[in-house]
Order: sequence, then structure tokens, then C-alpha cells
Amino acid sequence: MVAPRTEEKTSRNTQAINLKPYTPEPKAFLGQLAYLQLSNFEIITAALKYSPNTQYKAELSEAAARSFDKYRQLSKKLVELGADPAEQMNPFKERIAIFHSNTSGLDWYEVVIKVYLTSGLLDDFYARLAGGLSEELQSEVQRALRDTAFEKFAKRVLTEAVQSDPVLGSRLALWGRRLMGDVLLELRAAFDNRKLAHIPKTKLLSVEEENQVNLEAYSKLEPLISELTGAHSLRMEEIGLAA
Repeated sequence: MVAPRTEEKTSRNTQAINLKPYTPEPKAFLGQLAYLQLSNFEIITAALKYSPNTQYKAELSEAAARSFDKYRQLSKKLVELGADPAEQMNPFKERIAIFHSNTSGLDWYEVVIKVYLTSGLLDDFYARLAGGLSEELQSEVQRALRDTAFEKFAKRVLTEAVQSDPVLGSRLALWGRRLMGDVLLELRAAFDNRKLAHIPKTKLLSVEEENQVNLEAYSKLEPLISELTGAHSLRMEEIGLAA
């Protein structure tokens, strides 16, 4: 279903939820964020050969290069912290691979809107989650995530596509709504549930107690989930789709 363009709205979060107490330790934070950026680069690059025209292929190539720059900046920071980037990314490879496997698009447009919606939300989220890092690291993360080359490209080509093809627009709207659930699962996985529930990592818990910790942690995330759902809806509206 095609929705009217929303010119004055912004897809950025309101930042009403304080995530500082739940920021992972720096190397783990940078490791998972770096791997998300590297996997985005891989997905965008793989989509190049399916581009509808040469102009889109050229522009997407440039966006892919800028995406890799995000990874490179984060990787460089890990090296400066005395860490091996590959070692820091490895613990998150399987989780992120499952996320991307569950959100694989059927065609070029579904891939583009998938990266546009999911990377937009995840970049916003990690920029917020960086609040518990040192000021220097926060600045590095913000600088790495600042580039919006792919977002600008995706907005333009997707808006043109849904305006010229209502059937495609309806399909992309359904796909965009489905993606939100998978993004929320990935966001929850980025948190330490014990930290959210104020339970020491070393404390032994029964299965029932562990489940209760998870429930308490998720309940604390509800305001954030509502906020991110709103941001997702705005991103959809900005390309003319109803969320």
C-alpha cells in the first residue's frame, strides 16, 4: 500500500531511552558493530550485478565503498585498542549471519529496502548504545556511522520505484513490515540480559530463573522497542510506503 510522502518527519530516534547502563564493553561493542558493517558491505556488493540499470550499478558501487569505510574505521579503532578485529568479530558472526539469512530479499529492490531499513535502525541503535563508552570512542563511532550515501541512494530509487509501480510498492510495504520483527530480535541479542536485570554474570541460575531474567530484561526494552518501531514507520513513509 502506497502512502503519501512525509516531508517534515525525520526517521531519527527521539533518544528518550537512556542506554548508557547497558553498553557492552568496548571491544565487544566495536566487534559486533564492525561485523554488521562488513556484512552490509557484502550484501550491497552482491546486489551490484542485479542492478536494474548501469546508473544504479555505478551509484550502488559508490555506496558499497562508503559502507566498507564504516567497517574500516571501526576495525582501525579495534587495532588501536590492542585487539585483533577478526577475533573480536568472530563471536557475532553466526548470530548476524542468521539475521541476514532470515531477511534475504527475493530481488534487487527487496535487498535495497532491507539494507535501507535494517541498517538505518541498527546504526541509530548502536549510535545510542555507544553512550556508555568513553567520549573518544563515542566520537569514533559517531564518525563511522555518519555517512549516509547508501541511505540517500536507497530513498531516491525506492521512491521512484513505488511511484511508478504500485504492485511493487505493495510488495515492498509487506516486506518492510516483516523486517521489523527480525530487527527487534537482533537488537535484543545485542544486550546482556543479566546486565539489564542487574544480575551478576557469575551467579548461577536455574532455567526458570534465567527465563525470568530474560522476561525482566525484555520488559525494560519495551519503551525502546516502541520508539524504534516509530522510527521504522517514518523510514517507510519517507519512501512512500505505509508501515
